[in-house]
Amino acid sequence: MNTATKMTLILLGVVQTAAINAQEDSQNRRGLSIEEVLVTAQKREEGANDIPLAIVTYTGEDLIALGVSDTRDLGKLLPGFTYADGGFNTPIYTLRGVGFNENSQTASATVGVYIDEFNLPFPIMTKGSNLDLARVEVLKGPQGTLYGRNTTGGAINYIANKPSDSLIYGGSLGYSSYETSEASGFISGPLAETVSARLALRTIMRRDGWQRSRTRHPSSEAYNGKTGRNLGGEYQQFGYDTLGELDKQSGRFSLSWLAADNIDVSYHLDGWRDRSEPQALQVIAIESQNAILGAAGLHPEVADYPVNDKNTQDSRAADWPSNGMEFRLNDSFYSSGVRVGWTLSENLDAVFLASLGRFESDGSFIPQSGVDTVNTERNVFATTDYYNLEWRLSGNYSDDVFWQFGVNYSEDDVAEFQRLHHETVSIIFPVDAPNGDGLAGLDNRSGFGGNQLAEVAAVFVHSEWDVTDSLTLSGGARYTDESRKFNGCGQDVDVGDEPGADQDSAGARDEGVGLATAFSALSLLQSPLAGYLPGTAARGGCFTLDSETRRPGRYFGELHEDNVSGRLALDWRFAEDMLGYIALSRGFKSGSFPVINISDSVQFEPVTQEQLDAVEIGGKFTLLNKTMQLNASVFDYRYKDKQLVTNFRDPVFGALPILRNAPKSTVRGAELDIKYTPVEGLYLSLAAAYLDTEVKEFVSGDSNGDEFDFAGKPFNYSPRWEYTLLLDYVLPVFERYDLSVGIDYSYSGETNASLEQDERFFIDDYGVINARLAFAPSAGPWQLMFWSRNLSDEYYYNNVTNQLDTIGRYTGMPVTYGVSFTWQP
Repeated sequence: MNTATKMTLILLGVVQTAAINAQEDSQNRRGLSIEEVLVTAQKREEGANDIPLAIVTYTGEDLIALGVSDTRDLGKLLPGFTYADGGFNTPIYTLRGVGFNENSQTASATVGVYIDEFNLPFPIMTKGSNLDLARVEVLKGPQGTLYGRNTTGGAINYIANKPSDSLIYGGSLGYSSYETSEASGFISGPLAETVSARLALRTIMRRDGWQRSRTRHPSSEAYNGKTGRNLGGEYQQFGYDTLGELDKQSGRFSLSWLAADNIDVSYHLDGWRDRSEPQALQVIAIESQNAILGAAGLHPEVADYPVNDKNTQDSRAADWPSNGMEFRLNDSFYSSGVRVGWTLSENLDAVFLASLGRFESDGSFIPQSGVDTVNTERNVFATTDYYNLEWRLSGNYSDDVFWQFGVNYSEDDVAEFQRLHHETVSIIFPVDAPNGDGLAGLDNRSGFGGNQLAEVAAVFVHSEWDVTDSLTLSGGARYTDESRKFNGCGQDVDVGDEPGADQDSAGARDEGVGLATAFSALSLLQSPLAGYLPGTAARGGCFTLDSETRRPGRYFGELHEDNVSGRLALDWRFAEDMLGYIALSRGFKSGSFPVINISDSVQFEPVTQEQLDAVEIGGKFTLLNKTMQLNASVFDYRYKDKQLVTNFRDPVFGALPILRNAPKSTVRGAELDIKYTPVEGLYLSLAAAYLDTEVKEFVSGDSNGDEFDFAGKPFNYSPRWEYTLLLDYVLPVFERYDLSVGIDYSYSGETNASLEQDERFFIDDYGVINARLAFAPSAGPWQLMFWSRNLSDEYYYNNVTNQLDTIGRYTGMPVTYGVSFTWQP
């Protein structure tokens, strides 16, 4: 009997017991429930069941109870939404099979994330979004009409709690496995007769890393007998043996001002800081990156590394270099925005939005290769400044017609540089010295980066027409004009160069002839054959070879695009609390220049915008005297020029990443979401998603950089089946208290991290069980909760990646236990 079957039987047994013992009373109890949620998915308040759109909502209390503390956790609740660790501290979000596997810090996403209508342009900025929330709304399908950014996958809209008219305050404390402590709190109330404010803060600290070094932790089967103690001092840590400490803080200040009877102004200032230890790779294979020497180019310390068995069940096993480098993030983000709402007349409203923000990664040091030597580790230096302006008018043309019209402008200014430490990587280690230690034949430091300026201007219109009492026709269109300017290169780096010199261990020195010298020699050989004079790369300068002239230097490029996205939907309320709809939509994702490991300027060539045409048929039904909510949909997506990361084979550096457009591909699927309260206090939920993805036409490089025809292959990171089962039961005890029990099970089917479905990058299916037990007064201000994540200690991983000489997995955390106390009047 498999885990899914066992879990289903357990849930059915609990349901039967709860139904027999449930007491029929009318008291309001804690716990999950079915209720009509007002959402702003179409930029005005409406019931979620009145919108012809696949939308999932959860309240802030639900998210806390279910352990959702980050956007990456939403996959526990939303089948069809997946998260993968990009390997460079970047989340990759995929919704309904629509994702973008580009892992630079400032890669744009197919799934947009917003806080109170204000856009967070890049996935890395979403780390601190889940703070003091009223609810989250997840909109599925292309969202290019009303929202500030074109996205082909969907949009996640977080709605924060607003300032209150009276003084309220509350907070929570928690403690869990690996010496993890969490504290959060808020205070809200009036500052003046027409002004209210709210302040919310949260901190999470973990003092014991959950990952264990495969070579230096005493409990590891590959323990080499070396100490794992931290001896103190910046360069005196001899290979500390655990990794995974947390050090995260976030905050939000919001202000609400009734400037006049018809003018309301709101302001927010959000921010977060992350000084945690990044996750290390669990290596399952060693494969040389050297395109000429193959395995003969491997450094002995890499070739002899004790890789993990592919069938391991140890999620904690990983590794990182043992030379005293301190792997830690240094990320921060803030955003600020103002919203002005102005009622011009009974049938006319105006809204103005303005926001700006900055993300900075100041030397975040990431253990990339997953072995106990410096194979390829990296510092990330990235700064992104953005601002966004939107103005819109809305009103009722008549009792039957609602309309909106608006304009939007945004600008992103991105600078990113990644500094690579590669003492032992095979592409720079072609010589085995007599002592067996080897030496770097080319170089032991390099870097790459780029600067990108994007300007986006758009105008949009939306309208809803009640054709009859039961039929509504809605539609909208958006014209977008974009321009991007980019420059970047691969760069020679000295050990003592800034940025990043502070991350080198004591005694580090430059090795090899230097990449500037090597690429100057390549230019000397190749440029005359191309009909040009050879060029020279300066020490510490750009070495990227121009694809035409074969001269080293900086790449410069521009991209100008425009598009018209839109949506047309017809919904039919054929009975009370029953809605059916059909929707046609077209969405776009912007083109972009990549920031990836570069040796040839062909890698900098941008992908152009992708287009997604969607047909969706769905229904929303409130049944059984409002004790059941059933939502279902089927959809058909047709892609044009889907943006994909593949590889090309460099004659020296082997397979290197490159962005390309796939001419044709498709996604077909179905979704089911059932919520049911059969008796008072008992809440049951089943959510399931089925996906059938396929590349129809595309030829590019596979994982080895060899030409490959991808036609007929499914998308990567897109499981065919995903589902979530959830049970929450609140039982009154001791007359005035409630005891609540909750358990949920989420299943994700097998998929592959590579587009060609290379078996080396296979991602196995898995199911994760979470459970919780809470005690609280029925109408009191506090709650005590005991909980467990991954209760069955399931081994699973969300990504498999090739990091030059290694192939490894990013595993999920093992079982954890915790307790939390919440107090709110």
